[in-house]
Amino acid sequence: MSDMMLSIASSFSKFPAGRSKEDGPFNGARFRDEVLIPALKTAAASGDKLVVELDGVVGYSSSFLEEVFGGVARSRSLPPDVLQNLVIKATDVAYQPAKLDAESYLADAIRASQK
Repeated sequence: MSDMMLSIASSFSKFPAGRSKEDGPFNGARFRDEVLIPALKTAAASGDKLVVELDGVVGYSSSFLEEVFGGVARSRSLPPDVLQNLVIKATDVAYQPAKLDAESYLADAIRASQK
């Protein structure tokens, strides 16, 4: 068992923004559906953790983070236990607020789905 690394900056864009395709090409729904969910399925299938690295982008909007991390918890294409394989990482202190927001969106969506 090991960790799979997924950097938003290098695997998607240094300029992620918005929630949906109307918000531009590097939106949260696209990252979640085309990058995060496939990587999470791969990691889970091999018993690995998927570490999503937030460092290296220009910045994050709350709509992007909520769509990605809240959205992955609401996704019907993933078994709920797969989320145990997801780790959100921010090494650079400048990205710590985004990490806390992302973890909060994920936790809120998991709680809401259990009601």
